[in-house]
Amino acid sequence: MKTNRNRVWAAAAAGVLAALGMAGPGASGASAAPAMWMQESADAPDQLIFKDGRIIEGEVLEETATTVRFLVVVAGIKGEQTYSKADILAIERGVRDESGKAGVVSEEADQAAEPSADEPTDGAPGVYMIELTGRFGRDIAPTPIRDAIKDAAKMRPDYLIVVVDNAWETAWGEKLADDEAAAFDQLFQTEDMEPIFTKELPEMLGYRPKIVVWVKNAMGGAAFLPFNFDTMYFSSEGRIGGIGRLEQIFGSTGDARVREKQFSLRLGHARGMANRGGYDARLIEAMARTEYVLSYRIDNGKAVLVEGAPNTDLGEVLLTDDGQAENADDIKALARGQGNDNLTLSASIAEILGVSQGTVDELDDLLYELGIDRNYRMLDSKSERIMKNWDRELEGAERSLRDLWTRFLNVQVQGEYRERTTARATQMSLLLKIKALLERYGEVYKVRMLRLPDGLPPIPALDVLHEQIRQEQMKDKP
Repeated sequence: MKTNRNRVWAAAAAGVLAALGMAGPGASGASAAPAMWMQESADAPDQLIFKDGRIIEGEVLEETATTVRFLVVVAGIKGEQTYSKADILAIERGVRDESGKAGVVSEEADQAAEPSADEPTDGAPGVYMIELTGRFGRDIAPTPIRDAIKDAAKMRPDYLIVVVDNAWETAWGEKLADDEAAAFDQLFQTEDMEPIFTKELPEMLGYRPKIVVWVKNAMGGAAFLPFNFDTMYFSSEGRIGGIGRLEQIFGSTGDARVREKQFSLRLGHARGMANRGGYDARLIEAMARTEYVLSYRIDNGKAVLVEGAPNTDLGEVLLTDDGQAENADDIKALARGQGNDNLTLSASIAEILGVSQGTVDELDDLLYELGIDRNYRMLDSKSERIMKNWDRELEGAERSLRDLWTRFLNVQVQGEYRERTTARATQMSLLLKIKALLERYGEVYKVRMLRLPDGLPPIPALDVLHEQIRQEQMKDKP
């Protein structure tokens, strides 16, 4: 073992001498280097162990987060060199035990005390990641998000990465085309979620962490969430959309002015989100209103939005047309995601328009774009577990609702007075339990994302039914 180590030292010494201009390969001084190292090893030199297998001994003069300034001593010849920590596997520092005997800190102990170039240094920014997956309004809901944010706050992150990857599908799991569902009113669900990030988290922490939204799929109500934050990245297949055909929410009958006021009210809320994140609110209108026409051109390398049809002489490009007559998207275009009646932001167009700061498909690439890939702490996020627990809770509540409603329907009010009284008391108790469950998961129930048993009436009707049973009991006489 000593022979092998001496050979390593010999090779290292020859390399150091060559680097310092003292000797070249095969020089006579190189052959004497091992003996000199062994003679001086009683001084317990510091050692730099490189990833390529080299070992250099001497003294650490200065160490920063990224470099080591090192005094190399070979055969009595000294010279300073600065090395990048990216090339260093470990730093072993010479020590003396209580008896005064020289030695070196073991590699394992040194790695525990002194991080390698691949480990975060003191003060490295903490990164917490939350993945919002599943159906918006059901799996992605205020309660699990708030629980995840509380978990994040315990770890005091510098960066909060929010991955948006919601399922864009029907209740039966069938995929939706970009503009197939007029989901603009899911905006109000986003309004329940946004303050958790922008107000509650800073209040818990006492400072504002950097929130980065990584868009993989943000369709329907999820489309509004990224616009609340000023730093947005896309995956290659990322998209934002699914909030088009706003004009269909209220149909085509009734007072046109009343409908326009409703449109303006909703757009006002959405524009506020875009303004909060520093984005042009006209993008929201192009995503929402079919008749709105928006184009863009590039001036001095920057996209400039232009309302109306493009002027090709100026190099303008159409984003959305008015969807009228021959401009209306057909079913094939919608199925292929090629419709332009309503704007859907893809990764490429989002980057061109300056909405996205880049396209990344791996977390390492995102951290590189943020400039923290060489020095960060990935915090132990419990958000995935929190989201899964929420899903299990919902499924459990749905099973309980089916059981309670079935039991209610099977109660027979008959027999003697005491039996009738007991039966009605059972009915009223079951109705109260059903109502309590619906209210407990009200954020999902009110947006019709809770799977209810057939025939179960809404909460107001349950109250009426409960009161009817109570009145019947009062009228009943033995």
